[in-house]
Amino acid sequence: MTKSILALCRHAPYGTTLAREGIEAVLACAAMDQTPEVLFINDGVYQLLPQNPAAIDEKNLFRNLQALPMFGVDQIHICEKSVTERGLSLAEFQLSGAEVQLQKDIGAFIRRFDQVLSF
Repeated sequence: MTKSILALCRHAPYGTTLAREGIEAVLACAAMDQTPEVLFINDGVYQLLPQNPAAIDEKNLFRNLQALPMFGVDQIHICEKSVTERGLSLAEFQLSGAEVQLQKDIGAFIRRFDQVLSF
């Protein structure tokens, strides 16, 4: 029986390796027929905004995010509170091929999963 997996992406796209490691873990799970769902929360919501990493001599994380739908991860969840606290709106988050959903009750949402990976 396949267990449900949730990946929590809690960190900004640059400054640490956690954001990249999280997305790579999601892609690795999906490549092994374990399709996780992804929740962007706290500063992790910044991962879904347009990026210019060349300015800080980093690789573009958004390219990894764009691969998610190709690996079967076609629903992206975003914490509504995190979006509101940062003065952002749902219209700013576009990921081609993926449906973006705002989540209000994060605790209830997380409890739905058998395993939670936090990055």
